[in-house]
Amino acid sequence: MVLELATISVMAGFFGFTIFDKHAASEAKKIQRIAANCGLSVRDGGKLVTLHLLRKTHHKWGTEYVYRLPLGLSFEEVQKKQRTIEDGLNQKRGLLDLSFDDLKKIQWKHDLLEQLKNMMNGGMRRKEILMNYDGALQIQVYKDPMPELIPFTEHTLQSCKGWTVCLGESRDAVIYHNFESIPHMVVAGTTRYGKSVFLKNTVTTLLHNHPEYIRFTLIDLKGGLAFNRFSNVSQVLTVAKDAQETLIALRGIHEDIKRQQVEFLSKGFEDVREAGYKHRHFIVIDEAAEISIQGEPLKEIKLIKSECEKIIAEIARIGGGLGYRLIFSTQYPTADTLPRQVKQNCDARLCFKLQTDTASQVVLDESGAEKLPFVKGRAIYQTDRKYIVQTPFIENQFIDRIIRPYITIKARKEEYYEAGTAKQTPEGRSHTLIIEEA
Repeated sequence: MVLELATISVMAGFFGFTIFDKHAASEAKKIQRIAANCGLSVRDGGKLVTLHLLRKTHHKWGTEYVYRLPLGLSFEEVQKKQRTIEDGLNQKRGLLDLSFDDLKKIQWKHDLLEQLKNMMNGGMRRKEILMNYDGALQIQVYKDPMPELIPFTEHTLQSCKGWTVCLGESRDAVIYHNFESIPHMVVAGTTRYGKSVFLKNTVTTLLHNHPEYIRFTLIDLKGGLAFNRFSNVSQVLTVAKDAQETLIALRGIHEDIKRQQVEFLSKGFEDVREAGYKHRHFIVIDEAAEISIQGEPLKEIKLIKSECEKIIAEIARIGGGLGYRLIFSTQYPTADTLPRQVKQNCDARLCFKLQTDTASQVVLDESGAEKLPFVKGRAIYQTDRKYIVQTPFIENQFIDRIIRPYITIKARKEEYYEAGTAKQTPEGRSHTLIIEEA
């Protein structure tokens, strides 16, 4: 009891130190100092000018500061210093530098000394910031970091309606992607940061919601391991594991697209919705860089990869209106591994952490992915708007339970689809890989 009273007294002293220290700069002024110290300033009339505070607004989640940028300083230059500003806001002057928000989190019935130790070591929280620009610089300072793990649960699955999948939680809401509104997506990010998990989330969700109307072509160019558990699902037409298998699968899809395009033209249908066509065929590619022709030394394999790239570009260009959905994923985004036609026709991008600003520019047309924290599942989702999300993590046991009713070991023929119904080709389909040099 005496120890607790002493601890409370010490904390009260810390509280007074934190609140009434006249030398402590406010966050707004601290941001200005950091900006000036890291070169975010210009000379105007002989004076050095940096960010000028216009207003600040307090919210439950933290505080938004709005600054005027001095003429000659761009938002792009400020963005490059985001991590520097964030680190500066989290810098402690010493072991006793505690904030009011730290002290509000004290649980008085628990070990006070241990909580104090955690706070002094920065263990209670880390401020994170987001920046935007609409004529003025907006810096949102969040008191608490985003969660680093969000489990994919039954509730997550049930919350996905229609052809939507759950992308995860942003600061303000749960974010979903609708493949009917935006049929194609690019997914990028360094290995082990969440790409394959997101692809498994997507396949599991769509299979659960539309078992009668969905078909998958899964292309796993890392050897087939990521999609192996889906290989015997009846809705999965194939799991291609290398360039040769990929080309066979893509040729079959290309034939179906051309056949369906002729049918729609003959019947006057503009797209699958007008045709009343319920089926959707998802082509999911994990590690698309493996079918890039860049750096391929073998002529025969180069021809195979070149044809794969052409068909994928065709799917991205005309497949959306015909019921085909492309998810193009790569951990090495460059101008060569992310073809221009694919990028132009994929209006949704989900970008996990990347190593360089250049890679982020390739995917998002702006920097930012290289500044994401080293947190698995953290990503930038970009359409006409941009969100930072924590994508949900799905356990393999959960996947196995959901897909179990759809697993069959029977051999099956590939299918093509007409105006809302699935039909087998009269002759089935078997492909012989023939490579012709153009």
